[in-house]
Amino acid sequence: MPHVEETLKRLAIAFTVKDIMTPRAELACAVNDMQVGSISDNYPDYDVIPIQEGGKLTGYFERKSRRTKRITEAELIADGTSLLDLVDILEERQFSFVLSGKTIDGYVHFSDLNHQLVKLTFYVLLEALERMALNSIRSRSDPESLKKDLNPERFKQIEQSYKRARRAARTHLSYLNLSDILQLAAKTSPISVEDHRLMKKVRDGAAHGLENLVSSYADVTTLAKVKRECLRVLGTS
Repeated sequence: MPHVEETLKRLAIAFTVKDIMTPRAELACAVNDMQVGSISDNYPDYDVIPIQEGGKLTGYFERKSRRTKRITEAELIADGTSLLDLVDILEERQFSFVLSGKTIDGYVHFSDLNHQLVKLTFYVLLEALERMALNSIRSRSDPESLKKDLNPERFKQIEQSYKRARRAARTHLSYLNLSDILQLAAKTSPISVEDHRLMKKVRDGAAHGLENLVSSYADVTTLAKVKRECLRVLGTS
């Protein structure tokens, strides 16, 4: 039977860009170069207005550059691209058109990384990482060890939470967050990540329905970094 971490990692790559893209039929498209200005004015939040000629997506108008361009091969991705791979692609460019077979059938923008399936993907990936790290620190999970290994102020917060729970309390481990767990794992095991605070930030965004994973294009780089770190650690387990 596979380990829970391996099962979670497989689940994290199960969803594809087809699950979150905007299908061609739902896009706000212009029918020619002359129409793009008015369509763009009607949709001020859209960075890109696709151009559809003869029922086919052939080009787009880019609001930032105010230029009309033809869709090139470099701007195409397959509809079977995993959501984790999509993060790397969108780190390089802010949007892509989606190819289904030989037809351009959709569009994906970096803001689509706030889709619930992307959140689920990252939640599952970080859950696998947390489980692995948690298992690695169990030998030093008693209160005395935690007091030595954690920042004094942070341990005080955990101790207070534990005492408030009284008879409902389980162990001090129950009150650790992902950042705590990764810090402890780095001290007591080979598991180490570059920035545990980024991991916690993405985990919080993935866990809360009203929070975004990306609030600006710069956040895509954070997502990509977290993804690579998770897969690196899980891959060496």
